[in-house]
Amino acid sequence: MNNKKGTFYYGWVVVAVSFFTLFLTMGTRVSFGVYYIAILGEYGWSRADTAGAFSLGMLIHAVFAPITGILIDRFGPRKLFPLGGIILFIGLLAASRISNILHLYLYFGVIMAIGINIISYSPHMSIIPRWFILRRGLASGLVLSGIGLGTLLLVPFNQLIIDSLGWRSAFLISSGIIIFILVPVLAIFHRTSPGEIGQYPDGIKPQESTDSKVTKKNDIKSSRISNLWSFKDAIRTSACWFMILVVLCDGFIMSMLLVHQAVFIVDMGYTKLLAAILVGLVGIISSAGGIMMGFISDRVGSKKGYLMGSLFAFVGIVFLLLIKDASTQWMLYAFAIFYALGNGGKMPMIATITGGFFPGNALGRILSMQSIGFGIGGAMGSYLGGYFFDMQGSYFIPFLTLLIVTIIAAFLVQMAFARRT
Repeated sequence: MNNKKGTFYYGWVVVAVSFFTLFLTMGTRVSFGVYYIAILGEYGWSRADTAGAFSLGMLIHAVFAPITGILIDRFGPRKLFPLGGIILFIGLLAASRISNILHLYLYFGVIMAIGINIISYSPHMSIIPRWFILRRGLASGLVLSGIGLGTLLLVPFNQLIIDSLGWRSAFLISSGIIIFILVPVLAIFHRTSPGEIGQYPDGIKPQESTDSKVTKKNDIKSSRISNLWSFKDAIRTSACWFMILVVLCDGFIMSMLLVHQAVFIVDMGYTKLLAAILVGLVGIISSAGGIMMGFISDRVGSKKGYLMGSLFAFVGIVFLLLIKDASTQWMLYAFAIFYALGNGGKMPMIATITGGFFPGNALGRILSMQSIGFGIGGAMGSYLGGYFFDMQGSYFIPFLTLLIVTIIAAFLVQMAFARRT
């Protein structure tokens, strides 16, 4: 298949499959918030101990991230991703039989975490830059919008199943969807790079594009295709480590809210279904934010895109912090809109910035290092949210911490660009 004018570019199939994968896998991870409420209600464990299962999952995510990075660079998605789906299926199936807290930690915190790690954010974001250069921001935003749509649909879906059939049945149904739908799609349709099928990035032959155009679109001077980075060279740069810390901060923020926002909304006097719907609303608006910011970043640059997203997320968390009871429902929606637009807008910028800094076949391993940071930050965020609640009976300190971490992440992005050469 050659890149002749009018030939369909297979990169958009890769975008669609990646979107669908993140829709299911990350929607499953985000649903922990509603399972969290149900399991707390049934067993009466402390919030910190129960949230600790998610924290363990994030640590497992960190431990396996380098392994996944090496495997995705070596074997490609068509061989690796179905294996991840099968492991996720086993974890979900086993989770339907949880009877003590050790089971929760093993099935959700270990087995499911390994499966999700293999087919989650970083492996997909290591593939997209191989298919897109000029439209990298838009393609990344479209892929990551699968997380938002999965949150919108799967979180309320799982809550409805929990309300009608119980949380064990919700785990069983999710396992069936993974093994009978997702795994076959991954095995049939995924590809590693355009060269594998005789095409070129963006569907354009190299002579039809200019280096200056690519550089302008990605806002990074070193983005020439010929300037490929090795993993060893990239990991020695301060820019690489600044971006790892950025992802650590984002993992802290996202995981604390993922685990605790739904139960916080219930604490404020709202129904469990409304809490699930609000979590879903955050997800779908995040999708819109990712697409919007990806489109904008292709024009104004990825750094500005990330900083704009940080500002929106900061405003949203302020609204969350101000909620005191059920009389200020409008603040819930203000939080959902501002935080989701900002968070969704920031996510594709990470891969766009990193792919622009360090083009080459080592991108999977570089992003896996960021996943280590994400896992460590996520483990801290989810556990500390529960810990401070158990200590003080309030989420004020955890949510205030989120504002501080948002500012730190924005500063680190500035530092990464300043030290990128």
